Amino acid sequence: MTESMNDFRKTLGSVIDARGRESNRQVSYRMQHQLIGAFTKRP
Repeated sequence: MTESMNDFRKTLGSVIDARGRESNRQVSYRMQHQLIGAFTKRP
């Protein structure tokens, strides 16, 4: 029982970690996009 619980926690942890990294990358990409937009809009 404890063995399967450990596996479940490990799997859950890796999924959360992967999703956290993905959302971080998306946020930085969005900020990068805004930054590029700010530069290109200036005359």
